[in-house]
Amino acid sequence: EREAKREALAYATGVIVTCLALGGALLGIRAGGAAVGWAFQLQDPRIIGLLLLLVTAIALNLAGLFELKTIGAGEALAARGGASGAFWTGALAAFVATPCTGPFMAAALGAALVLPAAAAMAVFGGLGFGLALPFLAIGFLPWLRRRLPKPGPWMETLRRILSVPMFLTALGLAWILGRQAGVAGMTLGLGAALLLGLALWWAGVRQAHGRR
Repeated sequence: EREAKREALAYATGVIVTCLALGGALLGIRAGGAAVGWAFQLQDPRIIGLLLLLVTAIALNLAGLFELKTIGAGEALAARGGASGAFWTGALAAFVATPCTGPFMAAALGAALVLPAAAAMAVFGGLGFGLALPFLAIGFLPWLRRRLPKPGPWMETLRRILSVPMFLTALGLAWILGRQAGVAGMTLGLGAALLLGLALWWAGVRQAHGRR
C-alpha cells in the first residue's frame, strides 16, 4: 500500500514538474518576443527526431525484439523501477502528451498566456495535476486498484498489441519531421531509426544467446 502511494506521488511529481517547466519556458520565450504556443518543444525538428528514435525503440521492445533489462539503458530513467522510474515515466508522458491537451485546454492555456506569471504557473501546475489524477486515484484508492486485472500470461499478448500504436506513433512522428524539415530531414530520421532498429535487433540476438 505504501509503495503504491509512493510511486503514484512520484509519477504525479514528474508530470507536474514537467508541465511547470514547459509552462515557465513558454512564458520566458514569449516574453523574449518569440511567437510560440503550448507544446512548443515539439516544433523543433531535433526534438521530433529524438522522439522518433525513442518511440521506435519502445515499439521494438514491446514487440519482443529485445529486452531492456539486460542492457545498460535498462537501469536509467523511465526503465528503472520504484519511485525514480515512476517520476521519469510521468515526466516523459507529460513531455510527449502536451499537444493532446491543447484542444481540451484552449481557454485555460489562452488565459495563462495573459495572466501574471504566478497565476499562469498555477494553471500549468493544475494541468499537470489533472494529467496525473488517474494514476493518483489508482495509487490511493485500494478498491480501484483491486479492480485492475491480475498479472498473468495475457500481459505478454497485450505487450505485443501495444507495439502497434507505438509503431503508428513513430510513423506519425516521421510525417511531422517531413513537414518540418522536408524530405531530406524525414529520410535522415527514418535512416537513423533503421540503424537503431538494426542495433537493437543485434542486441536482442545476443540476449537470446545469453550474452551481454
